[in-house]
Amino acid sequence: MAGNNRYSPRKLGTILDAAHIAIGICVVVMSIFAFFNPGRYMFLFPIIFFLAAVLNFMTGWFYLRMYPRVRKKKAAGMMYMIIAVVISILCVISAIAIYRSI
Repeated sequence: MAGNNRYSPRKLGTILDAAHIAIGICVVVMSIFAFFNPGRYMFLFPIIFFLAAVLNFMTGWFYLRMYPRVRKKKAAGMMYMIIAVVISILCVISAIAIYRSI
């Protein structure tokens, strides 16, 4: 049976939108806590970077999966993946710096 996909593009788009909303709300709430009292909530910075990296990985994967033959969308997906790797590196660096000082 050709075309028997578990997830249609519409369903994957809805899942991606829901993830953007949920992770976005979490990042905003954690950023507010970390901004107003950075000494107490310093441990949230690596978590914020991690969630941002996860969001970029998901978006990049979506673009690469849904638009394999559209050059602009494929390039956008690759840029999302590169940005996610950079943010992941920042997550690791901030985690090492913060948790080593505790």
